[in-house]
Amino acid sequence: MAWNKKHLAVYGLSAEGYQTAMRFSEKGYETIIVDERLNSPIKLEKKNFSRSKTIDEFFEEDNLAEIASLQDSISRSNFLFYCPKIRCDVSEIYYQYDRSLKEIVPFLSKNAILVFWIPLGLDGQKEIINMVQKYTNLKDNEYGLIFLPPFFNEKLNIVGAFGNAGSGLEILEEIIGRKTVLSTIEEAERAFCNKILDRFSTFTSKFITLSGLNDASEELFYYNDLFSYYTDLKMIYNTSKRSSQLRSFSSSLIRIVESYPKNLLNYIKETTKKANAKPSRAKITVLWSKSNYHIRPDLEKAASDFMSLIQDIFVDVKILSFKELVEQKALSTTLSRDPNFLVVCSESDFNNVKDKVKERGQTIIVIKATLPPSRMIQNG
Repeated sequence: MAWNKKHLAVYGLSAEGYQTAMRFSEKGYETIIVDERLNSPIKLEKKNFSRSKTIDEFFEEDNLAEIASLQDSISRSNFLFYCPKIRCDVSEIYYQYDRSLKEIVPFLSKNAILVFWIPLGLDGQKEIINMVQKYTNLKDNEYGLIFLPPFFNEKLNIVGAFGNAGSGLEILEEIIGRKTVLSTIEEAERAFCNKILDRFSTFTSKFITLSGLNDASEELFYYNDLFSYYTDLKMIYNTSKRSSQLRSFSSSLIRIVESYPKNLLNYIKETTKKANAKPSRAKITVLWSKSNYHIRPDLEKAASDFMSLIQDIFVDVKILSFKELVEQKALSTTLSRDPNFLVVCSESDFNNVKDKVKERGQTIIVIKATLPPSRMIQNG
C-alpha cells in the first residue's frame, strides 16, 4: 500500500500506545502520540525512543517533545491508533470511549483508518461504530475502522474491519510485525472472546487441579499472566445476557481468579511459618516489574489490592520492580533478618532474579506466584 503523507497518530499515552508509536517512528513515519488526559499531541522522533524504551522511562526522563495541535494532528493522519488507558470501572468504559471519540472523530480526514486496541466485550465493536458514525461527517465508505485484538503469540490473528479499511492491513501488518486475517466485525469479536475464555479456562483449571500439591513442578503461569487481560473477561461478563450460559461461565471464572490472591497469601503465611519467621519480623519483597500505564488497569489494581491484603498480616512489606531491586541492592545488601522472602509475580522477573538469588544461598526464600504458588528449590 502506498502512503503519500506518512502521518500517523496514536491516541493514548499508554504502554501499548507508546510501543506502537515507537514502531511507527522506526518505520520512518511522522508520529504523533496524544496524551488523552489533556488531549495534548506530542510529536515523537527516534531520539525520544533512543533515550526512553518504555513509557515509564519516558516519564522519568526530561523529554522536551514538540507539542502539536489536536485538530491538525488528527486531520493529517492516515492512520489513527486508539488505545487510551482505562481510568474507570468496566461498567463505565463506554462512557469514557464516547467522551474521547467525540473529541477526535470530527477531525478524521477522508480515507483515514481508525484502529481500536481496547477491551470491548460482546457487541462492543457495534457500539464503537455507532459512536464514530454519530460524530463524523464522513460517509461509511470514506473512512475505515479496524478492530485489532491483542495477540497471544498465535499464527492466526483475526481482525475485524468496517467501511473502507481493507487497504490498511498491509501497513498494519508491517508495523505490528504479524500476519492478520481479515474478517467481519462479528467473527473477529467472537474469536477474541473465545480466546479470552480459553485463556482463563486454562489458568483456572491449572489453579484448581494443582492446588494442594506441594511445590508442583508444572508451574506455567504467574500472577502477572492471570491478571493481564482480566478487564476483557469482566467485559464479557458485563455485556453478556442475564441468565445466559456465557454469563454463568464467565462469572465462575471471575470467582476463581479473584480467589487467587488469598490463596497466595495463605501460601506465604505457611512458608514463613515453616521458616520460623513471625509476621512482625518477616521481611517480604514483592517483585513485580509492571508498567502503570497499560490500557487495561488490571495489573496495577491487582498489585495494589494484593499489597493491601498482605500488609494486613505482615509488617515489613514492599513492592519493587527488578530495576528497583537492583538499584536498591536488595539482593546484595547485608540484611538484619534471615531468612528474607521474595515473592516473584512474573516469569520474566523470575528469570532475571533466579541466578542472583542462588548466590545468596538460603538467606532468601523465593516464593513463585504461580498457579498454584510454589517455591524455588535451592541447593546448599
